[in-house]
Amino acid sequence: MAADPSRVAVVSGASSGIGAAVAAEFSHRGYTVVGLSRRGNPALARTEGYVDLVADLCDEEAVRAALTSASETLAGGVKAVVLNAGASPEPTDLVKAEWRVAAQAYETNVRTALTLVQAMAPLLKQSGGGSLTFVGASLANGYEPKRWAYAASKAAMTTLMRACSVEFADDGVVANEVRPGPVATAMTMPGIDGEVSDALIQAVNAGFGTDWLKSSRTVAQWIATIAEFPSNGPTGQVFNYSRKVL
Repeated sequence: MAADPSRVAVVSGASSGIGAAVAAEFSHRGYTVVGLSRRGNPALARTEGYVDLVADLCDEEAVRAALTSASETLAGGVKAVVLNAGASPEPTDLVKAEWRVAAQAYETNVRTALTLVQAMAPLLKQSGGGSLTFVGASLANGYEPKRWAYAASKAAMTTLMRACSVEFADDGVVANEVRPGPVATAMTMPGIDGEVSDALIQAVNAGFGTDWLKSSRTVAQWIATIAEFPSNGPTGQVFNYSRKVL
């Protein structure tokens, strides 16, 4: 489907994994897509209507400069923003957890989201409304003490999402969160590079006797669908696909 310049989606962390899959899904749905990441995505950059921006989202000045370079694409506003950029520190016994590790998790996960929210809010309003969709984690509920640093940063993102749902409601902007559960990416399957085949995912699930692992393509479809909620649709909600009770 040809890219529609009047429908612009912005995706952070678009170099690989869920972010790359979400960017590809929006392109498939006919959006003009702006991808933001530290490493870029050369494969998607060859796609019609895809704008590949390279910037460290922890660096507000770098983000502003990158968005300025895409000012022509963004001139008409933005309809959907997906806040996916982030990282997970190594699991550590809670009694040995260092604050600097938690602070880095906040820097990488929460600061990047806040930076993009602040940059995108005027563009969402300009387009007459749209959506902010956060990629969260069920670990935000504190189920795994060894993952506390990551979980705390994700819990903060849930709070940010709900604050956005109130702050921008009068602008026709909905804000929601998707908790996808285990996804076949390098974060959950170390050593994996690129898209994981459906056959491998089925084999892993068969081995564990479950269906908990899913592909980034599947998750991207959920995220894009939620990002297309109308301005009077659900907002401030957590959509939980993790198979864990919240």
